[in-house]
Amino acid sequence: MKNKIYYIMLAIVYITWGLDPIINRYFYNYFSASALVLLATLASFILFLALSFKKLRLIDKRYLKIAVPICIISSLANILQRIGLQYTTPASYAFLEQLACVVVPILLFILARRKPTLLQSAASIFCLVGCFIFSGLATSGGIGFGIGDILCALAGIFGGIALAATGLYVKELDIRLYTLIHMSTYFMTSLIMAISLNLITSNGAPIEKLTFTAKPAVIIGALVFGLFSVGICWLMRNKAVSKINPALVAIIGPSSAIITGIVSLILKIDKISPHFIIGSALILIAMVLSAANDIRQGKKQKNNC
Repeated sequence: MKNKIYYIMLAIVYITWGLDPIINRYFYNYFSASALVLLATLASFILFLALSFKKLRLIDKRYLKIAVPICIISSLANILQRIGLQYTTPASYAFLEQLACVVVPILLFILARRKPTLLQSAASIFCLVGCFIFSGLATSGGIGFGIGDILCALAGIFGGIALAATGLYVKELDIRLYTLIHMSTYFMTSLIMAISLNLITSNGAPIEKLTFTAKPAVIIGALVFGLFSVGICWLMRNKAVSKINPALVAIIGPSSAIITGIVSLILKIDKISPHFIIGSALILIAMVLSAANDIRQGKKQKNNC
């Protein structure tokens, strides 16, 4: 398969992001959610600033026109996810954030005239239906239309826009510099989110009080995991998306939820259920169809050369 290294990168990324909710359950005993994100994004920004310092002179109008808007959209998606989750059910959140699997092929057609193949269209449908069943919405009455559902839907759409735009427009940019801009934008939006949630009150109390621990070992652990799960993983994902089909990346995305579910079962945090089995199977079928489509398109391009 062409570009094997990028598929390996994606596997590492989504395995890490699948473990992220489980590992962060421990860190939430010492940090508020917004504080943990703030710590990870700040550390990642400093890391990429150090790694890319000698290349800063290469930042030109292309980065301002391409990287900054995409990174703002991506950061907005992350903010909307976190705010929306507080006003909807985890099931709706888990489903709506995967709208990217439909948004990306549509945008690739609109922006680059990449007409979805039959296999890719089938993969998107299987993926969306699989996410719907996997999240338990098929047996819980479906999706509501509250503010939380709207925010999570917007997050999924914005995430899809950022993913498609990264695949189309970032190929000629230095990925480390692009990720530096990504992390700086992510940090600034995370800071705004953390301050806002700490200042805005509900029933006389902050929506989310900014909480940090003073334990050095816990801080170091959170920093190390945050650097990898945020900084390094986003670097690998950005690199992979710039080299392979963004629609395939969107289909692979829900695999992180499957990993979270499997680990939760192993740790006895959750119990196995029919919607987990059926939803996971449909998502895996979608991944196989999308991968088959990618292989098929790669062979066509090779034969045309």
